[in-house]
Amino acid sequence: MPKFQTKLLGSVVALALLGVQTASIAGELQVTVRDQQGQPLALAVVSVEGAPAAARQAEMDQVEQLFSPFVLTVPVGSTVRFPNSDNIRHQVYSFSSAKSFELPLYSNQQAPSLNFETAGIVALGCNIHDHMRAYIYVSPHQQSVTTDANGQAVIAIADQGNSLIRVWYPRLGEQLTNEQQLTVSADQQQLAVQLAVTADAQQPPPLSPLQQRFNKRKTTND
Repeated sequence: MPKFQTKLLGSVVALALLGVQTASIAGELQVTVRDQQGQPLALAVVSVEGAPAAARQAEMDQVEQLFSPFVLTVPVGSTVRFPNSDNIRHQVYSFSSAKSFELPLYSNQQAPSLNFETAGIVALGCNIHDHMRAYIYVSPHQQSVTTDANGQAVIAIADQGNSLIRVWYPRLGEQLTNEQQLTVSADQQQLAVQLAVTADAQQPPPLSPLQQRFNKRKTTND
């Protein structure tokens, strides 16, 4: 066999073996989270225990007088930026034990950053707008993801033995000890979780008198 073909074959075999090794590291588990009425629960945090994930950068924005997203997950040590996409000022704060802080009142020209070095759940509010609230889940786990609109999330689990799965939702409480814990086997591909909670979400701000008049006039003209 020509030398270049031998090298090519060796490379293909090496890549194939690498693929097998990578695939053996973990399997995929699809988790479906539902509320106490059996409805899909979006923005539940699903975690798998293991060595903590690497820190990263993330954003908690403020859009139309609401935090975005309502639930943000970041590994311990991550930095979170707080941009303001509104044309009004906000003052973000938290009294949570995992991170207590208060950002000065700021406009959409600024985006202060904070480091979240302690695992836990950080409840956010705005001193100017009481209806605004959100949560940052500072994860000490190998992987933490939020469920989609269908209440589903896919996480990686060990290919041998059992994996400990944790599920958290705002209405369970603001401590990691409030999480629901479940154990899955390596060959398990799906997990259904039902929490004894109702769905939670931010409520849009009430319309100002001027907005109410505008909407009433618009409806009449239509």
